[in-house]
Amino acid sequence: MSHYRLDGIEFTEAHEEFQNILARAYANKQRPMCLCVADGVELYIAYAHERYWLKRMPNSGDHHHPGCESYEPPAELSGLGQVYGSAIKENLDTGVTQLKFDFRLAPGKSRTPAPASETDEAAKPTSIKASEAKLGLRGLLHYLWEQSGWQRWTPATESRRNWHGLRKALLGACAGKVAKAMPLDEIVFIPETFILERKDEISARTAKSLACSDNQNRFRMLIGELKEIKPARFGHKLVIKHLPEHPFYLNDQTYKRMVKQFDAELLLWRGIESSHLIVIATFSINQAGYAELDNLSLMNVSSQWIPFETADELALIEYLVAEGRSFSKCLRYNLSRTKPLASAVLVDIRMPLALYIARDGAGDESADGIDGLIADSQTASYIWDPKQPGLPFEPQQGKPQIAYAATV
Repeated sequence: MSHYRLDGIEFTEAHEEFQNILARAYANKQRPMCLCVADGVELYIAYAHERYWLKRMPNSGDHHHPGCESYEPPAELSGLGQVYGSAIKENLDTGVTQLKFDFRLAPGKSRTPAPASETDEAAKPTSIKASEAKLGLRGLLHYLWEQSGWQRWTPATESRRNWHGLRKALLGACAGKVAKAMPLDEIVFIPETFILERKDEISARTAKSLACSDNQNRFRMLIGELKEIKPARFGHKLVIKHLPEHPFYLNDQTYKRMVKQFDAELLLWRGIESSHLIVIATFSINQAGYAELDNLSLMNVSSQWIPFETADELALIEYLVAEGRSFSKCLRYNLSRTKPLASAVLVDIRMPLALYIARDGAGDESADGIDGLIADSQTASYIWDPKQPGLPFEPQQGKPQIAYAATV
């Protein structure tokens, strides 16, 4: 658990006066210090959902100790650097984060670009309708995953990795975020965990929440786990886990584009039974009371709900989990699928270690891209070979004992 200091007093989130301490500091515009490193790292306080939240300062994630809850890998190791400051703008005075999207939140003129060539993977957008200018649906999902902390794995969190915990974390991540003058937590709909004994009360809350979507002037946003895709009388429908009585319909054109755009994600989902497939989609409720999708994106996650893009990445994640390692998964946001990127960062050793995956058959361009990233990075790096799994450093035990300077 992280320790903080304010006015010479040290405390944790378990302190009985935690919320009162933050309330006074918020009113006085004070900033607590995170004590994960000797000199401390400044935090700011945000207020949302009738409670106060400690937030890391912009561009300070890598100033925290790798084992700290507030640690974030340098922007160079993910796609966050491409969109932070333009599509994502934090206001430290209000604690509100402004988000800019490349997809519409209301009916009107579509921003749909020309379809990408089937052979041009680099041209594939990150949602059915996307541009590179702002935060796409996949980019938003990655951002919320990172803000919720679910891209990060430590063995101690294993018992809490379930849909209930993920939903709670994602709703917390939505707090304090605004898009087009609308609070994100009023736009996003995430289904509750289905419990048979509480079926009626959960159904009532779900119906009430979806009834709020009966607004022809704006869309809502779904984040859920895909259970199955089924033919409908007209088009198809997505069945979402924990939400069997409320399918989401899509017309034939949208279905065909989904299958074409997310063929890799769908194949991984079909072939890896232990994995989950997350859907993020904008939708509206039609006059008959049924949900119709407008735009969507898909993301594969492991059995621990950690995002992955390829079978090799899943192999790395499963290896790290089996070895009891702690790590942070690097997320792509809006970056092209063909752009080389670190897969994960080890955080259970004194200095973070970026992990890249050796890709057979990826071509010299891919290898050169990884070499270039490693050469330009300030973070120590290691290229992991799925055929010869292993890592050069053991987890840190007790006080930090492991240090290294050279980039592998």
